[in-house]
Amino acid sequence: MNLLQLRKQFVKRNGRYDLVIDDVGWADDGANFYINAGQRYLDRFETIKKSQARSYQYVTADDYYVTFQLCRAVQGVYVMDSDGQKKLEKVDYDKLRAYYAKPQSDLTTGEPTYYAPVGIRLSPEIDRMSAGEITTVTDWAHIIVDPSYEYNAVMFYPPADASYTLEITGLFYSPELEADTETSYFATVHPEILLMAANRQLEIDYRNTAGVKDWEAAIQSEIIGLGKDLVEEHISEVNQMEG
Repeated sequence: MNLLQLRKQFVKRNGRYDLVIDDVGWADDGANFYINAGQRYLDRFETIKKSQARSYQYVTADDYYVTFQLCRAVQGVYVMDSDGQKKLEKVDYDKLRAYYAKPQSDLTTGEPTYYAPVGIRLSPEIDRMSAGEITTVTDWAHIIVDPSYEYNAVMFYPPADASYTLEITGLFYSPELEADTETSYFATVHPEILLMAANRQLEIDYRNTAGVKDWEAAIQSEIIGLGKDLVEEHISEVNQMEG
């Protein structure tokens, strides 16, 4: 189903026709909020095969971090160029920060070898700093001044000496459904579960604890099989332990 089809079914099932403009064009008037909230709930509810995704980020000389959207958890980072690819070694942020003990202008560049997921949220006080003060702060490469709440970041070391492509693997949220023709994994393959999750979100607004629990039980009975599929894929053809 695409978003328009989901919205029709959502409203028909719960009777909340006030969440669309009318039942002719079925334009959104609040229904999309519950559908997308339900989708985010499903993303967090169970790890399935489609929970994992890859983000490809292009870096150029002197870059030392990348930002990307919709990531729940970074699980691995690879660096690639025309000569091949390699997996970066994950280190604690404090260790990576120690590598950046010099101002950016004094750092030696090279092919990235280490990485760490880093937070880029800044406290509101950054707005009180003058332009000169901000420049002084950002002279240090471990400080990323990016006010966006939508992005996650990975910092790597050493800073790039040339152009590379980074592949970030991990758990990602499904894309937000905005246009009527848009779809997603749950919308396409398991729309019945997505509609359950959307109705669960609606019950939360009603403060109906029993209704929320009923939907959660129904969702659990449906989605647990998707988690088992992932486990089955992981153990397939594995017949002995390493050691």
